[in-house]
Amino acid sequence: MDILTNHFTDWLILVSLIALAFYTLKIIGNEKTSFRDESYEVQFSNLGLRIPKWWSITEQNDLAIKFERTDTRYDWYARYAFFANHENKTLPQLLEEKLNLEEVEFDIDVVFETDSRVLFRDSAIQEHFQEVIRVEGKATQAMVDRIYYDIYLMRAQKEDGYFVFESKSSVLNGLVEGPYFEESLSELSYASEQSF
Repeated sequence: MDILTNHFTDWLILVSLIALAFYTLKIIGNEKTSFRDESYEVQFSNLGLRIPKWWSITEQNDLAIKFERTDTRYDWYARYAFFANHENKTLPQLLEEKLNLEEVEFDIDVVFETDSRVLFRDSAIQEHFQEVIRVEGKATQAMVDRIYYDIYLMRAQKEDGYFVFESKSSVLNGLVEGPYFEESLSELSYASEQSF
């Protein structure tokens, strides 16, 4: 009993930290189930994108839409774009060109995925976008800046053109908004008539 009374403040801090850790785990565990409640649909091309309510559209035209956090000073953005493909290049060639143009060099331990069944929940989207490349991880840009970069390149069968969906941020901010970017793309669907 002496240990408890002599170190009451230490015990209180320890119990508070454990309670905070459990609360954080509960919030993170509910993140994916609450995503639909905390997002809205934006139509881009013929696709429906689920977008978190706190992302703001900062650029938009027929071929691209860009989201940023305007309520914070996060060094982060997500861009969804469509490009006409007149040169019939493969997705690996297009990815290499994009990375070279942006001067992005991924670290060795990146996530690389090409299976649409793993990336998208909607079966119609899985069928439509069978040609997909996704690369995600820490990288260096222009041999100076450390970034967290998540990029999807997708082309439908027998369709001229391809989509590039990307999320770029500082390494820490990628951990904050990155899961929402990933979730928005896993929820990709064909646009509904009643998009916001």
